[in-house]
Amino acid sequence: MRLVQLTLLLLIVMLQYRYWFAENGYFDNKRLEQSIVAQQLELAGQQAKNANLQAKVDDLKSGNDAIEELARQNLGLIKPGETFVIMIDN
Repeated sequence: MRLVQLTLLLLIVMLQYRYWFAENGYFDNKRLEQSIVAQQLELAGQQAKNANLQAKVDDLKSGNDAIEELARQNLGLIKPGETFVIMIDN
């Protein structure tokens, strides 16, 4: 009878060890869940950036206003008859 109890106790300890510490056990599962949450946050940020870039592409494809605005801001281009002025802070 004592041998059966010890065998059952040993079996329970082994199963508990596997549940908590083995590969695909409790702690491994929690680590994977945290990794999934972090990846989902990163994905949401990338999707927001993509939406912003897609909006810029759509603006550039739709007309000349966006192209003209970029040319004025980035290249300093002006229309004929306009005067280009740069304001410098001290």
